[in-house]
Amino acid sequence: MFTSNLKECHNRTIELKDVSATVFQLLVDYIYHGTIKLRVEELQDTYEMADMYQLTALFEECSRFLSRTVEVKNCLQVMWLADRHSDQELYTAAKHCAKIHLAQLHQTEEFLNLPLCLLLDIIKDGVPTSQNPTVAIESWINHNKVEREEFSSILQENLKEIGENVHIYLIGKEETRTHSLAVSLHCDEDDAISVSGQNSLCHQITAACKHGGDLYVVGGSIPRRMWKCNMHTMDWERCAPLPRDRLHHTMVSVSSEDAIYSLGGKTLQDTLSNAVIYYTVKDNMWTETSQLDTAVSGAAGVNLGGTIYLLGGEENDMDFFTKPSRLIQCFDTASQKCQIKPYMLPFAGCMHAAVHMDVIFIVAEGDSLVCYNPLLESFTRLRFPEVWSCVPSLWKVASCNGCIYVFRDKCKKGDANTLKFNPATSVVSVIRGIKILLTNWQFVLA
Repeated sequence: MFTSNLKECHNRTIELKDVSATVFQLLVDYIYHGTIKLRVEELQDTYEMADMYQLTALFEECSRFLSRTVEVKNCLQVMWLADRHSDQELYTAAKHCAKIHLAQLHQTEEFLNLPLCLLLDIIKDGVPTSQNPTVAIESWINHNKVEREEFSSILQENLKEIGENVHIYLIGKEETRTHSLAVSLHCDEDDAISVSGQNSLCHQITAACKHGGDLYVVGGSIPRRMWKCNMHTMDWERCAPLPRDRLHHTMVSVSSEDAIYSLGGKTLQDTLSNAVIYYTVKDNMWTETSQLDTAVSGAAGVNLGGTIYLLGGEENDMDFFTKPSRLIQCFDTASQKCQIKPYMLPFAGCMHAAVHMDVIFIVAEGDSLVCYNPLLESFTRLRFPEVWSCVPSLWKVASCNGCIYVFRDKCKKGDANTLKFNPATSVVSVIRGIKILLTNWQFVLA
């Protein structure tokens, strides 16, 4: 600017636009002293100015800093920024964060206003199936349907979904121990299941759920306490406790909100609860919201497209004694409102459920596997192999890798305790050879 024949070299006062005084002072200090104290709140501006004024070393350091701090809430903004400055390494880091958290991003303003070229780059790079990339594409198109509908075919053609090395977490007890254990099962596409990790939990686990790759459990000597376990590193971290003690409540992960909901349960005085609270992971905070229509305890709960389906459990009868419930309660996490379906479940009481695409698979003690389609309001019973149908058992179900896994814990040593059902082909596989020492399986989470 000052060495060339530009007008700035003749002026005594120069106005610098698009840069704050604070950031420019940082640049001047860096030029004269060779050091700079990078602050997160000024990092992106410093990055842009370093590139503009050709401070290469500072630009590269800002890029590395941004790569280390990229997260869900800023990944799309950083991706956009890196693309504008042709920073391939930072762009790749931000894109990777975006594609593995697409379910949390697809309703944000940043995603809905994303340029077509950036969206194409995300989806063609391989998006995990669990992130529902098709839903994300539909959200982006519907945000400006008049102008974007023509891009639907090119987006679908470029979409690449990838399977994941999904883990199913089992929580139960060994016969000789009082505290619970969490076992991580690795599910391969070739019908093999292997134990890939184990961790000790406290005793009296009252509720649990899987959120992202982490396991959240509530219970112990103080029933309101909650812990987060990273099943890869086996590190434990205490989270904010629930506002009050509750037993047998239902915990459900809602990944699009990065939140965990707790619904129903019992008080320590054995009274059924209709409370609904949710835990915001990034804020480590519980918030109370509107209540369930009917107080229930021990219900099965799943999240389907932002609506939590609460199935069965226990409810009060006319005399306020508890009875097995056949209710289906739907809690909309967007409007924070609950409604009861006008029809009942085909069975009552204790059950377990898992979501696959737009349907819910449910199992109950001594009953068959049932496919519930909320859109069609229909129930379809599925027959198990003969060896499983003849003995009532407490079964649990999990959905991963595009298949439904059904487990039973009450089986003789050496017997197969796992079925794999592929809804696309209707093929049922009996999985043998899996050695799990746990009894009294409390939770199966995927």
